[in-house]
Amino acid sequence: MSVREVPSSVPQRKASNPGVIRTLRTTLLASALQYAERGMYVHPLLVGSKEPRWSDWEKRATRDPELIRLTWGRAPFNIGVACGRSGLIVVDLDVPHEGDVPPAEYSGVVDGDTMFNVLIGRTPGARPVPTMTVRTPSGGRHLIYRGPVDSAVRNTARTVGWCIDTRAAGGYVVGIGSQIDGRPYVLESSITEPVAAPDWLLTLITTAPQPPKAGPRISRAEIDARLRALSSGATREERWAAGILRSECLDLAGMPADSGRNNRLNLAAYRAGQLVAAGLLDQAVAEEELTVAARAAGLGTEYAHEIEKTLNSGMRAGRQRPRFMPTTGRRIGGAA
Repeated sequence: MSVREVPSSVPQRKASNPGVIRTLRTTLLASALQYAERGMYVHPLLVGSKEPRWSDWEKRATRDPELIRLTWGRAPFNIGVACGRSGLIVVDLDVPHEGDVPPAEYSGVVDGDTMFNVLIGRTPGARPVPTMTVRTPSGGRHLIYRGPVDSAVRNTARTVGWCIDTRAAGGYVVGIGSQIDGRPYVLESSITEPVAAPDWLLTLITTAPQPPKAGPRISRAEIDARLRALSSGATREERWAAGILRSECLDLAGMPADSGRNNRLNLAAYRAGQLVAAGLLDQAVAEEELTVAARAAGLGTEYAHEIEKTLNSGMRAGRQRPRFMPTTGRRIGGAA
């Protein structure tokens, strides 16, 4: 069984104790089997990540218990649940990131949860419908529903409401037991089966406006020229940092589809965030150049907001670990 090789994600603390790894692998295997028993299709994600292990994950997602045992017996892979093949619609109630504020007309809204309550109050005939709910490591929630059997429901990104995404055909969510930075996805209540998505929710999702598309893609040569201009008039340390950003952007811009582009953007943003924290890069400039490179790689063609989410996550993590130019006599390279 071939698997896709992807770039390393943002550095994460991984368990090195064999007993801990064995326990985690057992937990994730049991969870993957439980999803399959409920008629849901699963696929492995990279350990400690949201990135798919298989490039053709939607096609290869499985309910076969033997394949699941073989896959999760190898390593404590996080679990991806393929929404379309499983007949699911998942409402992702997110928490805001730094600098992310709700539209002014939504008084009292602080996150996806409160935004969802406002939508219920403003939608004729709407009421809360308890269903299988998963609490995410960030403090958000996944409301998991069964979708209609006679029509496909598309994914949305903040077009239903602020801090609300939905996943259906062509999308997946991270499953129970999976861990990000050592924090797990957990079942929130005793409800273990999704209920049918109510009509009012289906109407909100299917009538939501189309998400904005990403801007035009530019060539790697144009990206190179833009980034070389950053070094003009800069100090030695700033030129060093600009060189790292240039290397990261050119590498990202040249990646083909199904090669781990989103994971690579996360890592590039992390490295840029380290340099921002050291005062060697302007954050707005770094974010703009990384966005351009991500678009050149083909990211954001469906949802422009997806680039922003990944970029913010990596940048925020990188700013916690400033990186300065080495002062030793070693040759200075272009990669962080």
